[in-house]
Amino acid sequence: MAKKNDTGVGLELDQQGVNRIRDIVFGPQMREYEQRFQQIKNDLERMQQEMERLTDKLIDQDAEQLKKMQALQQDMRKNDDSLRNELRESAQKLTDEKVDRMTLAEMFIELGNNIKNGGSLQDLIGLLAQDNEK
Repeated sequence: MAKKNDTGVGLELDQQGVNRIRDIVFGPQMREYEQRFQQIKNDLERMQQEMERLTDKLIDQDAEQLKKMQALQQDMRKNDDSLRNELRESAQKLTDEKVDRMTLAEMFIELGNNIKNGGSLQDLIGLLAQDNEK
């Protein structure tokens, strides 16, 4: 070992010697470790980039699905409104076209009386035509 002088030069030489010995003994292992750490670091960066890409893709797909769902909801509302209107129209049509119970009862009474009295089909049609005019 070198002697230590006032400037500390001897200590530097000793340190360099220790570093050289360390490099000789542990150098290949240290270089291998450094290569492995660098490879792990590169892999980690690549995985982070891939995760960011997949996250962006997922966000885009989520937005697209939301748009599709909103469009389907609008279509469902339109179809629901259309069906409701059609049902209302059918109900109104049935209300307008149905025969009143009292009118139907009177028609059956007249039909019964006509059959009882031996009336013809022509007479029955004439009676129904008169009732419709009322």
